Amino acid sequence: MRVGIPRALSYYRYFLPWRTFFEALGAEVVVSPPTTRATLEAGLGYTVPEACLPLKIFCGQVRALVGQCDALFVPSIQRFAPESTNCAKLIGLPDMLQATMDDLPPLIAPDVDLSEGTRALWALAVQVGATFTFNPLLIREAALAAWDTYRQMRTDFRTGRITPADFASSRPIGLPAAQPSNSLTVAVVGHPYNLYDPFVNHNLLTRLARLGAEVLTPERLGPRPGVDYWTFEYELVGAARLAVEQAGVNGLIAVVAFGCGPDGVMLERVRESAAGAQIPTMILTLDEHSGEAGLVTRLEAFVDMLLWRKRRAGSVSGN
Repeated sequence: MRVGIPRALSYYRYFLPWRTFFEALGAEVVVSPPTTRATLEAGLGYTVPEACLPLKIFCGQVRALVGQCDALFVPSIQRFAPESTNCAKLIGLPDMLQATMDDLPPLIAPDVDLSEGTRALWALAVQVGATFTFNPLLIREAALAAWDTYRQMRTDFRTGRITPADFASSRPIGLPAAQPSNSLTVAVVGHPYNLYDPFVNHNLLTRLARLGAEVLTPERLGPRPGVDYWTFEYELVGAARLAVEQAGVNGLIAVVAFGCGPDGVMLERVRESAAGAQIPTMILTLDEHSGEAGLVTRLEAFVDMLLWRKRRAGSVSGN
């Protein structure tokens, strides 16, 4: 069986363990191509104008898999802790697809509610694994292999050996290196589907590196506090706090999607953390109308300002 996984949203968090699990059960994993303008335009026809850019990209990535796979893996990711919830778009993805697209292959669409911990995780593995086999030992082995992959992935994130942008690549390259280095460190916080899709953010991370800045993303940081009501948003708040309080960054860029309510909550907390540490902050809001030229101009001005602050701080401390 060929299982299709759209290159969008949760792909940028969990693709490696998902692939390990499905391949251990004998499935072939098919990933949609990298995002292009055609991907976005395909998604626009299946979403309302008010939908966020990541959701439009997701729909376009699903369209790219139609006819290329026997089943689509689209989980409804609901919560990871008893007092938390997830973004409505992630919870409702299967229902939305079934309501808007009538030519889809069968969906593998489990409800992911891990608020009960390990027991819920095993139940999820059995539920999804039953699509491929009724052998509980085989499902258990696949689940353990996926868990090992997840733990190794987290380690590789922190060392910078790989990023979510490398998931479907046979030659991981990690974060782009600062060339030439100007001894600036810039923390870039945001959801991985906004940070690691170069079409969506106009090659933000690479452009920062070319301006001489070392880039620090949430994945490079260790376990962080902040799991609150909106799980993923408060992970990013925790990452921003660690970056400004412990990592010694010179500046912080928050990348958000226009129209995302939970991201609005995150932004206020990020601003508070950065202001408390007197770290300059740039807010980059993405939608389908975002222009590359404007982004480049803002990035250059932001990096120039950080360099000016650093030189000024050095001259003051030297007096």
